[in-house]
Amino acid sequence: MPSFPPSLPLHHSSNAQQQPLASSIDSEDDTEDMNLGNGGSSRGARNSGHPFKSLTPKRILAIAAALIFVVFFFGRSSGGGRDGYLKSGTAASTDKAPNEAAVQVDKLPPNSPQKQQSASSGKCTPPKGQKATTYALMIDAGSTGSRIHVYTFSHCDPDPKALPKLENEGFFMTKPGLSSYAGKPREAAESLRGLMEHAIEGVPEAERSCTPIAVKATAGLRLLGARQSQEILDEVERWLKEDWPFAVVKDGVVVMDGRDEGVYAWITINFLLGLIGPDQPASAGTAAIMDLGGASTQIVFEPIYDPGSRDKLAPGDHVYDLDFAGADHVLYQHSHLGYGLMQARRAVHNLVAFSYVWQSAPKGNSVKWEDLTPKDKIHNPCMFKGETKVVKLDPPGREEVEVTMVGTGAGFEACRRVVEVMIAKDAACEKPPCAFAGVYQPKMGEVFSAGKVWALSYFYDRIAPLGLSSPFSISALRQLTTDVCAGREASSWSRFKNNKEAMEELSDRPEYCLDLTFMYSLLSLGYELDEERQVWMGKKVGNVELGWALGAALAMIEGHLSCRAE
Repeated sequence: MPSFPPSLPLHHSSNAQQQPLASSIDSEDDTEDMNLGNGGSSRGARNSGHPFKSLTPKRILAIAAALIFVVFFFGRSSGGGRDGYLKSGTAASTDKAPNEAAVQVDKLPPNSPQKQQSASSGKCTPPKGQKATTYALMIDAGSTGSRIHVYTFSHCDPDPKALPKLENEGFFMTKPGLSSYAGKPREAAESLRGLMEHAIEGVPEAERSCTPIAVKATAGLRLLGARQSQEILDEVERWLKEDWPFAVVKDGVVVMDGRDEGVYAWITINFLLGLIGPDQPASAGTAAIMDLGGASTQIVFEPIYDPGSRDKLAPGDHVYDLDFAGADHVLYQHSHLGYGLMQARRAVHNLVAFSYVWQSAPKGNSVKWEDLTPKDKIHNPCMFKGETKVVKLDPPGREEVEVTMVGTGAGFEACRRVVEVMIAKDAACEKPPCAFAGVYQPKMGEVFSAGKVWALSYFYDRIAPLGLSSPFSISALRQLTTDVCAGREASSWSRFKNNKEAMEELSDRPEYCLDLTFMYSLLSLGYELDEERQVWMGKKVGNVELGWALGAALAMIEGHLSCRAE
């Protein structure tokens, strides 16, 4: 996720295929390889890793004991029984969710660059020395395939510092990815030929020598190791320079740093919303992004400190100094590897299974972890009552096994108690303040109290189909989660009966309660967004896809570009 955009559905063809742009940011399927969701290992290099990574068997047993204590003893007030789960038929929360504001995210604010005149309008006044129309090429070399974005920009604001308007985006893809050509760098480069032929068609001949191109590789190449991945990148760069007329930017053919991916997505949203650029005062604030993929979740925002305060953003890898459109932005960014949606599911299942094994001895029927099989039916409070699913369990220090999870329909509160153990809000914090899992993060309520928060990828894919509009409040998400977790027989499901998409989604995923509970807990407990904080979500703004590629292209053309020598 995973790159962001996450992995794309690719056709079995050696030639590049043009696809509808909406497909470019579809989140991974539930069965996607955990290591590839939302950046996977490419982002993990700088981060603390999976939430269970540092757990020894003794620590896992301690956590299991703590989990049992929490679920059994605190759960009793909610009707928890000997099994540690609430019984079915749990009453829905009585908290009243506020009416969600009706906001059409496809309508851009007046100060967005997308509101400028088009070069074809006849009213275009480009800056002195600037062409009215320029082009840029960005290749996303993902683990399962490569995609090219062919961007057309208009420059119709006479201010030389003004950002351009995105006029058009051609999007093409090919399969397999560069990482499939280990030891075959020439073949790797040639795999991009179909994409480059589309680039030739999309850029006028007179503009090609001045059109910049870059290749940003994600998780796949990193997994090959430094030597083989560099051989491929070197050959791709040589091939682009010698066989194609475009201007390869300096240091433009690289494995993308995980930090950059989130920041480029941040640029995309703030560009479209008109929150960055030469006319924006620092006091106006920018939008934050929270991107949830399969293997990791990212957060990027620009904290604002009182000039008279001694509080400052602590130094470290989380600091990203961005010089964009003539303005300096000091961003906080972090990628929490292991806290993507699919990995969160896996972690919750592991915890529930350890609870099952722990309880087996006192019951006189001791179960050994390595003896677990799909015949073992383990009660799970985060699944709908009676729903079953065979899942893989793989905690560190234990063999990988499969078991059958059986939903108890215990409801939101019971599920939340398990999820909050996994989020590790109380982990040791060496450099306070911390968000969760001991990771330093300034408190958003103090340094980002007014800015818009945008939730991307799986946040959108799971929440939007259920009818919650954008923006929504955290309390509205809590109410939605409570209603979903109450189960099919509950009266709260009446809210979905006239929503065909919602009913199809809910009928297809027995872990929907788990997914929503994790999202709510991540936002409210992990990032400490208060209950009335508004959150925006979407796949597009102003008919433009949200993703890192546009931000990367904008950062590229904002740099010092030069045409290649003829």
